[in-house]
Amino acid sequence: MAVFKKPAIKAEAGKKREIPRGIFEKCPGCGQVVPETELAQNQRVCPRCDYHQAQSASERIQSLLDPDTFVEMDADLKSVDVLRFQGMATYKDRLKKYQESTGLVDAVISGYGILDGYKVAIAVMDFGFLAATMGSVVGEKITRAIEYGTAQRCGVVIVAASGGARMYEGMLSLMQMAKTSGALAQHAHERLPYISVYFCSDKPNDRWSHGQLRFAGRRYYR
Repeated sequence: MAVFKKPAIKAEAGKKREIPRGIFEKCPGCGQVVPETELAQNQRVCPRCDYHQAQSASERIQSLLDPDTFVEMDADLKSVDVLRFQGMATYKDRLKKYQESTGLVDAVISGYGILDGYKVAIAVMDFGFLAATMGSVVGEKITRAIEYGTAQRCGVVIVAASGGARMYEGMLSLMQMAKTSGALAQHAHERLPYISVYFCSDKPNDRWSHGQLRFAGRRYYR
């Protein structure tokens, strides 16, 4: 007869086992757990159900350009809280949060590289950073990429996704579309190619992005 009774081991009610970050990821389409390495090799398309997950800006650059040809420009440009925005969280706090979660400085990566043997200037927005809203830094980096393409007489590729203007910067953010559209107009005047890759089209404010910039009339902007 046992002197001590062996305690029963019970699982805590309602506690779910978490999937380790960076190793596996649960597919939103089929619910299957897929190794992160397998997703990365398949351009973040689920090998079980073909569900397309969101790519980061760096992943899109890798998939578009020839290997090891991308050179980043203006990587040191950072947003400044000019208006000292206050709310549930300050603008500085939000920037810090998204910089830590995405590894980006702001919502766009810009530079130049080789695409199928041709030199191109490229700017890729990342919806994971404040919904890729366009602030001063985003507008400036895109404009500089376009101007670089014009100066080098090469094509420009913009991968556009945006939740609209960045309200934390007020009027400064609204000026960015005029600046980028002016640069694109000069690029078009030089009869140089411009390719717009448009994604996250289910977001209502995407209509203000570069995806439709060249196709909207004057009344639309008024």
